[in-house]
Amino acid sequence: MEISSFSKLSINRDYTVGLMCHYLFSNGSAQYVFLDLNDERSAVLNQALSFCTETSYNICASCNGLLLFSSVRDNSISYNVLNLFSKQLVVLPQPQIARRCIRTGLALNGHHYQVVRIFSIKDVEVCIAGSSSAGAAGGSDILEMEIFSSQTGMWRQYYSMIRLPPELPTLSTNPLFSNGALHWELGGNLLIYYINHGKCMLIKLPNYSEDWSWYSMSYGQCLWESRGHVHYCYSDFRGIHTWILINDHSFSSRPDPNNFKWKLSHSILHKTLMSLNPAIFSHIRQRQSWKPYFVSPCAYDEHLDTLYLRIPGIIVSYDLRAQTLKELCTFTFPDTNFHCCMLFLIVKGDSLVGNGKATSGDGAVVSLPIASAFLRRCNSN
Repeated sequence: MEISSFSKLSINRDYTVGLMCHYLFSNGSAQYVFLDLNDERSAVLNQALSFCTETSYNICASCNGLLLFSSVRDNSISYNVLNLFSKQLVVLPQPQIARRCIRTGLALNGHHYQVVRIFSIKDVEVCIAGSSSAGAAGGSDILEMEIFSSQTGMWRQYYSMIRLPPELPTLSTNPLFSNGALHWELGGNLLIYYINHGKCMLIKLPNYSEDWSWYSMSYGQCLWESRGHVHYCYSDFRGIHTWILINDHSFSSRPDPNNFKWKLSHSILHKTLMSLNPAIFSHIRQRQSWKPYFVSPCAYDEHLDTLYLRIPGIIVSYDLRAQTLKELCTFTFPDTNFHCCMLFLIVKGDSLVGNGKATSGDGAVVSLPIASAFLRRCNSN
């Protein structure tokens, strides 16, 4: 049974990008505001691609114009896949595994997509024919996956003998689908799953540390693809750093983590960024003293060579070459809950846009939340 092929979804090489801002209210309702991005590194509200709901649906992942949503009701989780441009919504069958997953991903290959859920499981619980944990190093749980395919319309379980890190710090890091594989940050490691081959690999991230502390931990991070390579960006106590994964496009029947190397491509200290952009940070100093977790990398636009950062109350674009910031969007937040506003980069091919035109082209700073009268309301049932 084929759930949906999304046959109209084909990415044009001439594309633009946008930011989907998920703004969560304290009462559980939410706004999903789409911002078109232009060459001047400005943002314009796209009313046709924005909407609101009475019940918040968590955006788990985005991939080539598709959005994966999850919601929990009566201790049961459900998933929906939305084609943002055609407004086609697919409700997935109920997953077989009821317990909470630690990561979720979405992959689109051609006209078919896969949804991948990741779990941590004790090796003694693995009871499938031909499976054995003897080849796995001891000391922690192993990896379990539940995978949905739109081609079959079914969920299936997959076990890997990969040992998971003993501790899994949770950060709001969006998964990445690149070079035929899904990538997740997982406890200081990069988990790679090749969807066509069913193989997994765990690679230590460049900032991996066995001694998590105020100075070594990450306060924000994101993954992206540029020029065929996976990039990993994070902010820590000192500044913002970007690394490239070398040879990440290769695959063999037995992928070897030793063949993958990290190379530093960009780094800037917080104090340098603040000195070059005093106006952006002036309002933060008025609120309270500077903290390293104030800066969180969220997304990257390869066409503009621009990184998008979330700082308290502001979404800014960061020109990596000029090291300058530009304000795109402001948002109100309760106390220090900066995570009430989450960002997802959406690739938008010309063939996908349809009537999704921007509301205006003045590039003025957008303020969130926006007036509900400007948004279409979606049924949250």
